[in-house]
Amino acid sequence: MTIQLTDSPVPATGLDCLDPAYQRDPYPFYHWLLRHDPVHRGKDGTWYVTRYDDVRTAMSDKRFACANVRDHWEEMVGPGALKEVMRDTIFFEDDPQHGFLRSLISPAFKPKRMRAMEPQIRRVVDELLEPLVHRGEMDLVKDFAAPLALIFICELLGVPYEGHEKVRVWSLDIAPTLDLVPTEEEIRVGNIAMGEFSDYLAQLIAERPKGPSEDLIGVMLEALEEGKGGGERPLTLSAIISTIISVVFAGHDTVTNQVSNSILAFIHHPDQLHLLRQDPGRMPDAVSECLRYDSAVQSNSRRLTEDVELGGVTLPAGDFVVALMGAANRDPAEFPDPDRFDITRTSVHPMSFGAGMRYCLGAILGRLEIAAALERLIWLDDLRVTIPEEQFVYQRSSMFRGLASLPVAFTPVTDYPPRRK
Repeated sequence: MTIQLTDSPVPATGLDCLDPAYQRDPYPFYHWLLRHDPVHRGKDGTWYVTRYDDVRTAMSDKRFACANVRDHWEEMVGPGALKEVMRDTIFFEDDPQHGFLRSLISPAFKPKRMRAMEPQIRRVVDELLEPLVHRGEMDLVKDFAAPLALIFICELLGVPYEGHEKVRVWSLDIAPTLDLVPTEEEIRVGNIAMGEFSDYLAQLIAERPKGPSEDLIGVMLEALEEGKGGGERPLTLSAIISTIISVVFAGHDTVTNQVSNSILAFIHHPDQLHLLRQDPGRMPDAVSECLRYDSAVQSNSRRLTEDVELGGVTLPAGDFVVALMGAANRDPAEFPDPDRFDITRTSVHPMSFGAGMRYCLGAILGRLEIAAALERLIWLDDLRVTIPEEQFVYQRSSMFRGLASLPVAFTPVTDYPPRRK
């Protein structure tokens, strides 16, 4: 569907990411901004950039820094475990420290290793779905997408199965503190969860057998033992714990949300569902289109180290800039008829995984999980949402977009798993 707007959904006071209308559906806002005010001064004085090329610049140009976002976030959350643990996160680092940490963890994300996980991903998809498809109904988020994402992020890290549920609970409690302006209660709960998560990882590391391992914890411990350097600061145990927790958020919430966002797009566009059923070979392009059309990752924040000009607008040093990746994915200069969901698009490169030196290391794994999930879910007959859309509850976030719950129904399946198409 193509959005047609005459009046601006953006108030004269500027874009407000806490606006309930924006939280529910940011795309009309993106549509208007892209065509009328692509470098926009928001309500809070933050700059919002929307065009594909500008977002790519903001995500990859060193003048758009992450390290100086740390001070603002630490001031918001105040003293406690959140501040202490996340101080060393890779997400708040610029080069050379960012490049140093990225080089240490990248062996755990080797493309060959990621692709070797595909049979296991497919097997887990079937194990999760088999008890659900016989019922003819499920909560796609809670019953399927979230467990799927959690299993593989924990597998990547080296967290044993008995720790999965703890990681899930801690993640849910910490997540609200990492975006927008958390409430006092969210900060209180987040500090408790962060302290428990950090203690759990410290104990897991202490009890871990010595020796090489391909998982992320093993890779980073090996680097610590070898005394590898190269950044501004040496690698420490606290940096390892911070990086592990950061990877959980980068890989768990995003895959959970992207699976549910993708299925919702297909439910809303039955012609595209039929097309993919008729030609499953379109799956790689279909995954790219799902990532573009309704991305789980909508934005990323930076702070300018010097004045920068974008589209004829000068952005002063010290100002905050939000790169709206969800808007870049709807840029008509990059994607013809961008508000249309169309899996026949080819050579689509959505901004959902970032750009440049911060391109997501887990992109291959994420795509494999999304594809394996869609490969099964699209064959459920009469797949439909069982609540009115006005009852949808989206996560309170400007950075991520995903439903807290997505109840669906379908014709019960008696013979599962089916032969893969």
